[in-house]
Amino acid sequence: MSDPAFVPPNLVGTVTVFHAEEAAALIATGATLQRHAHQMRLALPVDAPDESEFWPFAPDATPPVPWERVMPSFEAAYPPEHPDHLPGGPAEPALAGLPGGPALIDSYLVPYTAGAKLGPLICHASALAVRDGHVYGGILVVDRPDEGAWVCDIWRDPGTAYAGTGSTLLRWSASRLAGHDSLGLVVTVGNDAALRAYERTGFTIESTAWTIRLP
Repeated sequence: MSDPAFVPPNLVGTVTVFHAEEAAALIATGATLQRHAHQMRLALPVDAPDESEFWPFAPDATPPVPWERVMPSFEAAYPPEHPDHLPGGPAEPALAGLPGGPALIDSYLVPYTAGAKLGPLICHASALAVRDGHVYGGILVVDRPDEGAWVCDIWRDPGTAYAGTGSTLLRWSASRLAGHDSLGLVVTVGNDAALRAYERTGFTIESTAWTIRLP
């Protein structure tokens, strides 16, 4: 998720452009569109009640429950029709080609929460949502260089019993970001449900970009 960092740094052969005409011209030369996304930002502070079902990460970024218990809701959140369907990457086009399933723990979840990708996890503002032993959602917020507080992933079990979890997680996390003046994220164009949830929470679009891999 991001702006001129719609893809993580050091991806050789990728460019990010901010005009549709420029993107179309590059694609016409044989370049490949990796992601078309909006960068959004929420002004802080935000007030929200505590949520007993939201379990924060430990100060050392250890998840409150084992990652294996997280995977069912994490994978269910990105079905084949989802614009960010696994294994193409739930949040970053850099994940294209990674194996899905349990391998995502080591290839995605652990590196991001360990601070090896976008910056250190803000543990007290990151959480897993747990109800009756079932992990039904989560939010991972990092302190991203040059961006500040940043949602690197947010997901929920698609079951109707968990509707509204995304907005509630965002407000909960935003309320715990004392010392930060905003919270940023990106959303893939076409992920309309997520876009609506972000807008309901108060996020506004700052820019739209096309991340393209050159031939």
